[in-house]
Amino acid sequence: MNILVRVPNWIGDAVMCLPALMDLRNHDPHAKITVLARPIIGELLEGHPGVDEVMMYIHQGEHQGLSGLWHLIQLVKRKKFDRAVLFQNAFEAALIVWVAGIPSRIGYATDGRRWLLSEPVPRPDRAPLHHTAYYQELVKTITHSPGKNDGTPQLFLSPEVKQACARQFPELFLPSDGMVIGINPGSVYGSAKRWIPERFAEVGDRLVEQLTKEFPGAPCVRCVLIGGKGEEVLAQDIARRMRNEPVVLSGKTTIQELMGVLTRCSVLITNDTGPMHVAQALGVPVAAIFGSTDPSTTSPHEQFSGVVTGSVRCAPCLLRACPIDHRCMTQVSVEQVVDVALSQIRMSSGYRNEGRIRGHVG
Repeated sequence: MNILVRVPNWIGDAVMCLPALMDLRNHDPHAKITVLARPIIGELLEGHPGVDEVMMYIHQGEHQGLSGLWHLIQLVKRKKFDRAVLFQNAFEAALIVWVAGIPSRIGYATDGRRWLLSEPVPRPDRAPLHHTAYYQELVKTITHSPGKNDGTPQLFLSPEVKQACARQFPELFLPSDGMVIGINPGSVYGSAKRWIPERFAEVGDRLVEQLTKEFPGAPCVRCVLIGGKGEEVLAQDIARRMRNEPVVLSGKTTIQELMGVLTRCSVLITNDTGPMHVAQALGVPVAAIFGSTDPSTTSPHEQFSGVVTGSVRCAPCLLRACPIDHRCMTQVSVEQVVDVALSQIRMSSGYRNEGRIRGHVG
């Protein structure tokens, strides 16, 4: 069986579809699975055991526009896939595999694309349904079984990448038993998902000061600010507010380098964003602040103890920008986030009474 899987475009959704991808792999271990993905997602999935090959959809380059899309369709057609599994809900995803002549085309019947699918699957009527389960339900159409995966996404980073990150970011990886607190203050989706910058700064400072007292065996505790392109100014603003100088890497890492940095962290303080899901899939504890979005559908899988929310009637609204006073975020206090972060660190598998903690090298 030669299978094409169209994975989602957003980092968080791509991570949340990984359990379904592994269900597909486990159902037919001898199948060749190719994922069609945008470049950043292709890099994210490099070396994943559920993937044999990555076909890049370069939407802002050679596959842009109608002529570029036609070129991509011809590339897909030449691969002679037996089946297409569409985790992406878009009409375009179904159009590509239909025009390419893939005989078995499986996806949810959304966005007016039912007629393009050989097996249109109704959306699950159970609500709220976590996104990991949403993707796994689609694969059940093929496997006719619940699958062996418990729904926890997993990402993998090669030792070579880890070593390269250690060389590139020595201020984080040395000394090897120092502690690193990750802070991810941005959100590509919109401002409604962003907690308050000065509170991120205060959380970072309090954690550095508290952990320095709590783990006297650790030579140093420091923060690293991460984020994508366009979030550099936000990170610099937070860094200026901090008493303890952080390492600022926002906009400076590839996705593989970001993964390497995250594996060094004892905890990640974050909004509901893609890096939150990447951290969890790498086994890094998170303290995730939710406001406009729904933790029952997009929280780190089975890490509800790491979710921090305010108590407001208008949330979750799922809006990109708050039309009123952003109360879902202003009600989340520094104390709440610090407490959750410390709890996550103490519960992590690498917690040691002598002061060595998850995230150390060696």
